[in-house]
Amino acid sequence: MTLELSSHPAIDAVMSTAACLLGMEIVFLGGLTRDTFTFERVRVGNTEWPGVAAGLTAARTDSLCHRLLAGAPSRTTDAANDPAYRDAPKREELGIRSYVGVPICDPSGQVVATLCGIDRGCVDVDDETLEVLCRLADVLATHLGPLMQEGLVIQRSAEGGWSVGEHAVGDLTSAMVLADLLAGELKPGARPAKVDGPVDEVTKLRISVQQLEHALAARVVVEQAIGVLTERQHSSPRQAFERLRKVARSRGRKVHDLSREIVKSATDPAVPLPPELAGRR
Repeated sequence: MTLELSSHPAIDAVMSTAACLLGMEIVFLGGLTRDTFTFERVRVGNTEWPGVAAGLTAARTDSLCHRLLAGAPSRTTDAANDPAYRDAPKREELGIRSYVGVPICDPSGQVVATLCGIDRGCVDVDDETLEVLCRLADVLATHLGPLMQEGLVIQRSAEGGWSVGEHAVGDLTSAMVLADLLAGELKPGARPAKVDGPVDEVTKLRISVQQLEHALAARVVVEQAIGVLTERQHSSPRQAFERLRKVARSRGRKVHDLSREIVKSATDPAVPLPPELAGRR
């Protein structure tokens, strides 16, 4: 199984939330093949950690993630004396004391990656925190899982475009849409209710995960609307998205609400739309 992901707003949001949640020196996405382990994405805290960087690869059996997936506990605060982790070469090489990890699975249930934290000090991860970390892994599994298939590489080309494998795609537009939603442009319905009074950090992060889930779900209807506009106005997906966002802002509308109307208009010509988005029916 191969997983190589370029920067993507959903991954960035998950990594940032996981770093705040765990408070560990390093949070990373681990990619595993049958024989290798790779630090696919790495978020570093306040200090550098030699030997830990995105792209570094080792034998799979050397990693703590290999032991996690073989049935070891999801967390440890004393890896050197933990029977499940003490003989992992990477533990000794990097001086890892605390580790926590959860698997990321594709829709078929096959593990495609791990979401983990490591620290050279003692960092205890309680049950509630571990539950939120699992929710973050589920976000990646649900929304990025279809892209995590063997041999599939998502990358930015030398020309500045995006491609999946050998095929150019409009994934940059998808990234733009999601980034817009995560930035707060859109707060769709059914979002988490506000919490009255003070809340602890884990509760705040749990709410952040829910908001991320809703933003990712909202992306679907926005991308459907972009598809309608692209065909209707003979434009590129990026031009369609920029036009949609501009019209929504100028009219004080939510991108998500306007997108629903555009999608409905594809099958019902009676649905009214702003002239800038009407085009050919």
